[in-house]
Amino acid sequence: MNAHTQEAIVRHLAQVMERIIERRCIMEPFDEKAVENANPFGFRLVPLEVWKGAKFERSFVTTLGQGIFEQIGKLIALGSGAEAINQHAITFKVCTWRLEKIDSILSKLRQNKSTPNWQQEVEEILALENERFEEVTVLSDLYIRRPSGTEEFYSFKTVKPNLDQTERAKRDMLRLIAGDPAREPYFGLPFNPAGDGNPYRSSGFSIPFKIMNLDQDASVLIGSKLWNKIGGDPNTYTELLQLFEQVGNVMTPKIRHDYFGI
Repeated sequence: MNAHTQEAIVRHLAQVMERIIERRCIMEPFDEKAVENANPFGFRLVPLEVWKGAKFERSFVTTLGQGIFEQIGKLIALGSGAEAINQHAITFKVCTWRLEKIDSILSKLRQNKSTPNWQQEVEEILALENERFEEVTVLSDLYIRRPSGTEEFYSFKTVKPNLDQTERAKRDMLRLIAGDPAREPYFGLPFNPAGDGNPYRSSGFSIPFKIMNLDQDASVLIGSKLWNKIGGDPNTYTELLQLFEQVGNVMTPKIRHDYFGI
């Protein structure tokens, strides 16, 4: 990442953290009595800091899940020289046989009548053609158009997506391919809960595997694979972690002082 992109990401993260601190310290301060009323036994067993920390952690995780990663993805893509748009909608036509095939594939996966195989599914869909078309619209969390003209469509999900989220994302991804095989749709998870580079399944969370093979499907990008793809550089993920740490070094003492009173 160039210096301008790094500065933009640091500024964005700092603003996000400032909003969280303001909310937890000023707008919705910690209510000790409310915690005691809600959990009178647990409240008496562990230090108050545990409850305060849990409250802050929930705000932090929720905020990160509300578009922060896709916004950072846009900044990184722009810094690489590409065009990038968050919440990008595209409307196009797809022949009805392909749309019916997509619905059939997803239905069989839900019913455990087949196992996910992205490449095979795409080939089966593209083999179908007829003269009847239907208009569909797909909304992507992040759209990237490279200088080469390549179009990438990203669906960002939490690191433990539920079945419905996974199915909706895969339907959109398959529709994008059905409308134009040159498009590159991706299912993106910002990090791997099993540790970067490890099989996702080893995290113990297997729900999405009913719809997508998170360890083998080429359309799935997790952690370093996601960020390095967006940045077009094998160092993007490492550099991004360093930027998060940089912001954290500034915000940690502020959180300790303003929120925990340390």
